[in-house]
Amino acid sequence: MGQEKSQLRIGIILSYINMLVGNLIPFLYTPIMLQLLGQSEYGLYKLSSTVTSYLTLISLGIGSAVVRYLIDAKIHDGEEGERKVFGLFMIIFRVIAVITLIAGIWLTLNIQIWYGRSLDADQLFRMRILIFIMVCNTALNFLLSPYISVVNAHEKFIFLQSMNIISTCVGPILNLIMLFLGYASIGMAISTIVLGMLVNILYLIYVRKSMKIRPIYNNISFPLLKNILKFSFWIFVANVVGQLFNATDTAMIGAIPQLATEGVAVYNIGATFNSIMSSLTTGITSVMAPKINNMVLSGKSGKELTNLSIKVGRIQCYIMMLVITGFIVFGKPFIYYYAGKGYEESYWVAILMMIPNMIPLAQTVCLNVVIAQNNHQFRSIVYLVIAIINVIGTWFLMQIMGVIGAALMTGIALIIGHGFAMNWFYKVKSGLDIEHFWIEVGKTYIIPIIICVVFCIVSRYIDFYNIKLFFIGIIVYTVIYSVLLWQFILNEYEKNLFLKPFLKIYKKFQV
Repeated sequence: MGQEKSQLRIGIILSYINMLVGNLIPFLYTPIMLQLLGQSEYGLYKLSSTVTSYLTLISLGIGSAVVRYLIDAKIHDGEEGERKVFGLFMIIFRVIAVITLIAGIWLTLNIQIWYGRSLDADQLFRMRILIFIMVCNTALNFLLSPYISVVNAHEKFIFLQSMNIISTCVGPILNLIMLFLGYASIGMAISTIVLGMLVNILYLIYVRKSMKIRPIYNNISFPLLKNILKFSFWIFVANVVGQLFNATDTAMIGAIPQLATEGVAVYNIGATFNSIMSSLTTGITSVMAPKINNMVLSGKSGKELTNLSIKVGRIQCYIMMLVITGFIVFGKPFIYYYAGKGYEESYWVAILMMIPNMIPLAQTVCLNVVIAQNNHQFRSIVYLVIAIINVIGTWFLMQIMGVIGAALMTGIALIIGHGFAMNWFYKVKSGLDIEHFWIEVGKTYIIPIIICVVFCIVSRYIDFYNIKLFFIGIIVYTVIYSVLLWQFILNEYEKNLFLKPFLKIYKKFQV
């Protein structure tokens, strides 16, 4: 038990180190990359990545089922049962990898169907190369992904997060080497597949040599396979929705001649800040997933699950509100320093995506509860309907407002789907006390909003495009935010959570 707690505690610390590094590196890496690639080539790279991402749907959502069924087999059938389930998933993902490769080759050869009007011949040729490399990387990741799930299911968070940190640090370094050597976006795609191959091999070695777990391929349980497919179907629908929300905007922007790769670049710079906010707030949830599964499978009450949701949700909101309110105040000059001229609309893209996204990010534990309960059909259906509306609305709004229209429609869809429909579902079907959740979590919004309004007024009289004033402003904002939240919002549990690591360090240095 003590070792498991240590793994969880150190895993959370490492996850936040990974997030810190993962969000600090882009500040240094992205401006250099944009200068070396240029707006059009960066847009082409992002467009290729987006198109290739649709191939992840071939997994049919089974990836989300691996951890759950490994844990369930371990609890009820012991080590041998777990190894049989492991073997079943290895077979499934080998089939998925082959299908992905075949579909990806077809996609590579027929990309002109969608982008023949918006891209010239040279861009189409480079896009084919990029997509083929990315397809190979996707198939490789599918092939070995069950090994990562085994590490996660056994809560080996130290190794898991250490590998994430290595990937986060090494990836940009390899990309920059390729860019300085003159290989542009194709070099970046090659470095990604090389790094992915090495990381996957390390997971394989760790599971087989250190954890001493090997898959068993005989006596495949077809009833179990049927249950996995049934469980995964609604996650697959949710993944389709995720693609419609997260990727289709970029895919459609690239198909419009007046926007094309430049529009993709502007949109993705704005979306990057939304991704940064998401990554900063999902670190705890990523390591809490096995615990949530165990709580649900062990029959914990709705009250206990609600309390866990509130604890995690409040901590996530402290981080979210600092990021989003700070971005509202300092975002325009930051994008100027970060990406240069030509990306002014990225500010509004980011704002229109970040604010609605606060709702699901505060409720990531609630979502994990729904998945663990195998109760996510309604969620998937609602999201699918909203996503289809989003795609249709985005296409028309883009004709009027360009990339800002795409972000606006996505934000509206998020509010309808996550804000209204899912909160009703959490309350009625999942047994969570959603009113109590929002009362407790909502308290974390009040002071940040007041600080943001005050600083927006102050920014009218201070030129934050002056680099010195810009950094001073961010420091002052962060200090005021932290002090006021500590004084008026944080409860004793949260204060102890932040103080405990420092108290332990202090005691170690006591004579």
